[in-house]
Amino acid sequence: MSNLPFRPSKKFLTIRHFLLWRKSRAWAKDESKAKIKQRIDKFQKGQVKEGEQVMSDKFTFSSAGLVHDIEMAMDRVGGWNSALAKKLASGDNLLFVREFLLGQAQFKSIKEDAFRWIALNQTTIAVNLAATPKLPFDGAKVEQHTGEGWVIIEKRADGLYINGRKVTLHLSKRQMGGKAIGGHDLREELTGKPVLNANILDALYENPHLIPEDWKTDADGNIRYIFFWGTIYRSSGDDLYVRYLCFRDGVWDRRCGWLGDDWGGYSPAAVSASN
Repeated sequence: MSNLPFRPSKKFLTIRHFLLWRKSRAWAKDESKAKIKQRIDKFQKGQVKEGEQVMSDKFTFSSAGLVHDIEMAMDRVGGWNSALAKKLASGDNLLFVREFLLGQAQFKSIKEDAFRWIALNQTTIAVNLAATPKLPFDGAKVEQHTGEGWVIIEKRADGLYINGRKVTLHLSKRQMGGKAIGGHDLREELTGKPVLNANILDALYENPHLIPEDWKTDADGNIRYIFFWGTIYRSSGDDLYVRYLCFRDGVWDRRCGWLGDDWGGYSPAAVSASN
């Protein structure tokens, strides 16, 4: 191989082609002779096409074809930049895209350019805790919203799980034995606890088959009003509200509770187990 400095020729039509050429030279220089021989053998046997770089035994990627196709597609739909491309390659984002393309996932789009939830299978969804929550009534504003990133919500035989931790229905001691606690006091008492937010509420409402059967009523047959304290709303009248799920008239419903009311034993908080 010549050690002469590189001189552009007609086949290097773009800077991108030149950078790909340099990358391939650096790769070949660092690669062991044994691996290079292995690649040549695969090529001669027709297992690798010309211009194709082997990334693993399970997947191959053609820098001269697929990369260009993806670039052209991003340009065609518009709105893509380097930051979004890096975000696509981070975390489990490509997993969600793959499941969608295979018809095994469903995207629920929102205006904030995010997804609130994705169905992974019949018993499992992924929920975006950080997405802007829905507003439950006209004039509502988000007062407080806790939660970051994506979590996996799974229904198992013994209940609902979030990232492998069981969701429990928490009652304050001041809610038990026929007692009741004011909403503002209960909110303060729940500070620091892993309460679930309204994005999980909405995801469960839209996937009611995931909601455990024992969430409908308590041991005495009383309707449960399950509150999701991770999201608090403020009305135009300056009142605070928190949303809840309840099973009434044979269907699941979602409503709001005013913090000026009292919370009794029928109104637990949905909380993720700490361990």
